[in-house]
Formats: sequence, C-alpha cells, structure tokens
Amino acid sequence: MIYFIRHGESEANLKHVFAGQKDDSPLTSKGIEQAKAEGQKIKEMGLDIQKIISSPLIRAHETAKIVAQTIGYDKEIDIDPRITEYDMGSLTGTPTFEISSKMLVRAEHAEDPKAFDERVNSFLKEWNQYEGNVLMVAHAGVGRIIETIRKGTDPELFYDLPAYPNASVIKLDWVK
Repeated sequence: MIYFIRHGESEANLKHVFAGQKDDSPLTSKGIEQAKAEGQKIKEMGLDIQKIISSPLIRAHETAKIVAQTIGYDKEIDIDPRITEYDMGSLTGTPTFEISSKMLVRAEHAEDPKAFDERVNSFLKEWNQYEGNVLMVAHAGVGRIIETIRKGTDPELFYDLPAYPNASVIKLDWVK
C-alpha cells in the first residue's frame, strides 16, 4: 500500500511564492511541528511503514526524516527524483496568485505536464508492486497529478485541482 504525505509548511509557502523544483525551500518551524504531529498520527494509526521514499527537495526530505524519527523508522530514506515537485519554469520564486493550469503549463521553461504525469505514474506503478507499506513524501503538485491520474483527467489540468494539505497522510488504495 502506498501512503502519500505532502511536506510540512515551507518558507516558500509562508512567503506565498511559487517554489517548484528550483526553490529548495526549507521547512518553517510550523512545518517541523506539522511533520512531528503527522508522524505521531501515523504511529497512533498503527501503520507499519516498511519503506519511506522522499523527493530530493529539502522540504520533503526534512519532513520524511522527522516522520521517520517519530515513528521509529530506522532504515535509510530513499530519494526518488520522480516525485520531485513540478518545474514551474519562469514562475519559480514569483508571488503566488490565482492561476489556472493552462497558464501554469504555458509559463516559460515549465515542465511538460504529460512528462510530469508519466514520471509520477511510473513511481506509483513500481511501488504498488511492493509487498509492504510505502510512505512517499512529496509536494502539492505531485498530489495534484496523483489526483489527475486517479480521475483519469488531462494532465494539463492538474493544477486546477485542490492541493492536499501540508503534512497530511493520504492512502492511495486505488493505485493499480
């Protein structure tokens, strides 16, 4: 079973700027507390996590380390670039504003949303074959593309979906 958790609040979230892949924004003190609290929830739920896999970006990796420590996970945390945040191109570092998927994917140097869909979907297909419980620690965009995959909708429209909340575990029991 795959469980998804979005990183805790990051500096970019606090500053209301688009972070994407190129702003390697660390967690805020609130983000650290969110990760600890969600780790405690995972522990109380009795989820037996055998593998933790994180995006290489610091906000996700810090969240993964905090959750791992809280639940008593003593193995190495794997890093997988396939679950790195969507590359927002020229919007990276700019103030957040209401933006449609069509505007986002047309930003200069933005990642091809179909390629984004393919890389996240390849991660899901691979780790769905794993015998134990996997915790993937990633980003809002990754959560949105996961919902796009679940619903079978156009990857170009992924950003129109609501983001999963920071540091909240989502069970991906529909992945095949």
